[in-house]
Amino acid sequence: MIQDGSTATGSGNADMIPPTTFGMRSLDDTDLEILQLLSNDARRPYSDIADHVGLTPPAVSDRVNRLEEQGVIRGFTVDVDQSLLERTLPVLIELQPKPEAVTDVYESVAALEEAEHVFEGLDGSLIVYATLPETDARSWLESGLDLTRLLGYDVTVLNRSSRSLGVSATGFSLECVVCGKAITGNGVTATVDGELKQFCCSSCESRYVERYETHQNALE
Repeated sequence: MIQDGSTATGSGNADMIPPTTFGMRSLDDTDLEILQLLSNDARRPYSDIADHVGLTPPAVSDRVNRLEEQGVIRGFTVDVDQSLLERTLPVLIELQPKPEAVTDVYESVAALEEAEHVFEGLDGSLIVYATLPETDARSWLESGLDLTRLLGYDVTVLNRSSRSLGVSATGFSLECVVCGKAITGNGVTATVDGELKQFCCSSCESRYVERYETHQNALE
């Protein structure tokens, strides 16, 4: 998705920017509808979104900016179908690393340019989604991985795939960076050294800022 608007940036030095605090409220149905529309098409004009949700374009822009400030919208990406750009094959590869090699195998495969997604199961198995050039999967794996560290692997050439992006209220639970509790409508957000931080209450915010100042003073 391509982002429209600006976000806060860092100060570029170790000095602390005085925290700026503002209230945080829970997401309502209009927020969720806006998020769903942007998930389906991030290039959708605010005027079009406004027609769908019954607001004015400036009101939609304000809501999107607030969602960015709260960290609900962290950025926008472009979803490229690599198979349309060159002669490639989408594949799903299941790897069975030796128990002592799970981390190394994961990192090695994830570093391969063609690996788009890598997942690790609780049993230590790895699932890799990759778009490979016209080469066999074994040669591709050998280009960045020591196959002796595997117990085995299985390759499936994909015919088609689909993805559904659903947005619901339960999918957004901001957590306090100090205590880890879910942030409710009474939470606060502060800007510290150019970065937005979410807190469940002003007490946690004060504790975080105090620890930050102590750390900064120790560095000086």
